[in-house]
Amino acid sequence: VTTCLLSPEEIEEVYAHPDSEVWAYEKETLLDERCLCIGLKLKGEIAAYMWCNLHRCHSRFVKFPLKPDEAYLCSADTLKAYRGRNLAPLLRYELYKYLNQTGRTSFYSTTEFFNTPAQKFKEKLGARPLRLNLHIRLGSRYQRNVTLKKYRV
Repeated sequence: VTTCLLSPEEIEEVYAHPDSEVWAYEKETLLDERCLCIGLKLKGEIAAYMWCNLHRCHSRFVKFPLKPDEAYLCSADTLKAYRGRNLAPLLRYELYKYLNQTGRTSFYSTTEFFNTPAQKFKEKLGARPLRLNLHIRLGSRYQRNVTLKKYRV
């Protein structure tokens, strides 16, 4: 098992893979903002990957600039052939380690309320919720985030 920052060619390989769950609109944002993509390889083949934005949180639900010691982690996926092997926590751990070496110690991530696997994954890692938001969208013209609850940090 090896982890590394993926090259542009490897990133294209990830996008072209039939199991990849990165959407086209997200791909443009990730590449335009020079986000980092870390991959976990088994026997030389990419098994899992995760993106990291060092400039801003670019979630569909909330956007804000990041401080020099912060990072926004997003778009993690394990390819189907490798699921069930607990690779995502290992990959996240390696990303934390890399980001800590660059001086980043605070990490943000968004999770949809009904995405139970993602919530359990983040609980395993010791993540704490900051806010519970309701995202309202009517067509392409009206979008609004309403904070339902703020958690103690």
